Amino acid sequence: MNPLPASASPDPAPALDSAAGLERMMGDRAMYLRVLTRFRSDYADNVARLRAAIAAGDTTLAHRIAHTLKGAAAMIEARGLRALAVDVEQLLRAGAPAAPQLLDRLEAELARVIAHADGLIVAPAANIPPEEAATLAESDIAQLRMLLDLGDSGAQDFMAEKRAGLRTHLGAARMAELEAALRAFDYERALSMLDARSSV
Repeated sequence: MNPLPASASPDPAPALDSAAGLERMMGDRAMYLRVLTRFRSDYADNVARLRAAIAAGDTTLAHRIAHTLKGAAAMIEARGLRALAVDVEQLLRAGAPAAPQLLDRLEAELARVIAHADGLIVAPAANIPPEEAATLAESDIAQLRMLLDLGDSGAQDFMAEKRAGLRTHLGAARMAELEAALRAFDYERALSMLDARSSV
């Protein structure tokens, strides 16, 4: 499928084709949400980094940034963003400066993608039956508890990936306490909080 041309306005279409993204992940909704979370973490400041590389005259770095953004946009089915990243990459490869207007459009479309991704990450339960959402959350809590019990620092990465579902299930206040305990590497306190929750 050909990407949208960069000259087309991205506004009429969603920033993300989430159905196609889910299909790309073989129907694994949890994996798609993890990929969106990683995209948000890794690429939210991508255009700022691109502008800095161009301003510094580092065309090699600028080209690499545009190239990786293009690939990441394709992975999550952000077609308008991918098309704009392709235009920037081609200009840089040809040794031509990327027009400020093009970078502005790239930045605006990236912001649109991040906003759309945030909506999917923060409210995943809207896309699945409540019973399934509850089962997934309980499974995530069990895995988190195992990581904490082992003293595995991977518990923090796991929390970051599963934050939306855990926050919905645990509540904002308890989630904030749990995150504070993890930031302090106080795994015993985090465990006691999960145990207190399960005993209620």
